[in-house]
This record gives sequence, structure tokens and C-alpha cells, in this order.
Amino acid sequence: MAQPAQGEEALVFEVAGKPLRITHPSKVLFPQDGITKAELLQYYLQIAPALLPHIRGRPLIIKAFPHGIQGRPYHRRWLTPQAPAWLPRVDLEEGAAPVVEDAADLLWVVNQDSVELHPWLARRGDLLHPDLALFDLDPGPQVPFRRICEAALVVKEALDRLGVQSWPKTSGANGLHVLVGIQPRYGFEEVHTWVIAVARVLCEHRRDLFTMDYTRSRRVDKVLVDHNQVGYGRSTASIYSVRPLPQGPVSAPLTWREVASGDITPGQFTLRNMPARLAALGDVAAGLVESRQPLPDL
Repeated sequence: MAQPAQGEEALVFEVAGKPLRITHPSKVLFPQDGITKAELLQYYLQIAPALLPHIRGRPLIIKAFPHGIQGRPYHRRWLTPQAPAWLPRVDLEEGAAPVVEDAADLLWVVNQDSVELHPWLARRGDLLHPDLALFDLDPGPQVPFRRICEAALVVKEALDRLGVQSWPKTSGANGLHVLVGIQPRYGFEEVHTWVIAVARVLCEHRRDLFTMDYTRSRRVDKVLVDHNQVGYGRSTASIYSVRPLPQGPVSAPLTWREVASGDITPGQFTLRNMPARLAALGDVAAGLVESRQPLPDL
């Protein structure tokens, strides 16, 4: 991405045939690391070929950090009249939600100081039927990351027994996510019920490891199977999304071999090293994009 001249407040150029205006590219969004908006945009532009298939067509919730990650963020679910006419959107009862289809759309969203991307689990065309199910593994304060990896492997084994393929990723914070591509013929309530049923089996099988109790004081040494993001209009950090934490950690797709090694750390993957990893390995979650599995009975 071209750098502005000193004192210049905006860049205007064409991406995917669309005129794109980037404001305040020199704004520092990560003060501890000197990461500017321009560097954040450059990251998303570099990984767009891998990222876009995962989020294309999904309504996005914009989580903006106009004063950097140490400032107070705000959430914007609906587009304002200032959004360009070329930006895809889906009209909902409460307003129009942004949708990303190409690199220009992606960069427009990020230019709103949206450090992280929060897409729905469903795509426009059928917003009532998700094509993803999510197991969000959230560690208690005394749970080491190696233990989270163990928990993710137990989830995988349970899903394997059901004949369901799954893909792991870091949350970009302290946990791991396990994603399942599903046929978009189940309503959100049905998918949520299925995730809860699997979670209950996990908790019964490994009471020493899992819990569904959200009370923090009662899960200090357990892994919470958080199912609350499986619902209409709910969202979670996308694959490859940057998180608003020091060093710019990324919600990184992993191989199950990496999870089994236990050698990964939650902050290992950042916006500064993810492009090199992607160039070396490709998108290790590429199979998730086209995965359309039925939800088996337990």
C-alpha cells in the first residue's frame, strides 16, 4: 500500500474497480507496537485471498477503535448514510448491515478503524440457516494453553466419532475455537441445541476438563464450552482477524497436528508474521469453506 506524504490525511486509490478513500493512514492503533492503520490495512490486503472465502456474504459487525486499542471501542451493526453506494449490504429490519465480497469492501470496513472482523455464522441469501457451528473453548484463569489444546483435541475426537470433520483456530486471545461446516438447512435454534448437546457429552465425559458453568469463580481450572455465540445476529472473531491486543495477535487457523504438539502459544501468530505463515502453508482451513455436513444425532 502506498504511503502518504508527510502531513497527508488520506489516500485515494482504486481497488477491485472501486474508488477507495483511506483516512488517517498514519494513525497509530497499537501504541505499544507502533502499528498504524496503514500497516493494519496492508495486513488485511495481503491475506485477503485466504480470508475472503471465509467471510464473503456474511453480515459484519464493525468493532471500531477510533482512539487505538487502548481507547474505548464502539460497535456498529448498521451502515450510516456516508457508506459508499458500491458497498454490499443486507437489509435487515433494524438497518443495513455491511457485507464483504472483495478486497475493496474489506478495506473499507477496516478503514472504519475496525481492527477485528466479526462476521455472522450465516450468509446473505439465507440468514436464518447458518453454515457454521462453533465450539468456543474459553479457559479459566488457572488453565495453561497446553490444557486448552488438550480440550480442543477431546472436542475433535468427540466430533470424529460422530463422523463430523472440524477445524481449529486460535481465538487470538486466550482460547481456541473449533469450527464445523454444516449444511445451511438447520435453524439457529437447532444448531445451538446440537452444540449444547455435544458440550454436555464433553462435560460428562471429562468433568476434570470441561464446564458449561459461566460463573468465573467456579471455573478457574476448567475450560468453558461457550455456546452463546451460536445464534441469529451473533458473531465471533473471524479466521485471520486481528484482535485488539498488544502485538496485534491474529485468530489463526491451525492444523490438528499443531494442536496435538501443544507447542503453540496464544500470542504466537500476529499481523506481522501471519502473511509469511500463509505464504508457506497456504490456508490450512481452506476445506472449511466448502464443508457442508449434516448434524448427526448424538
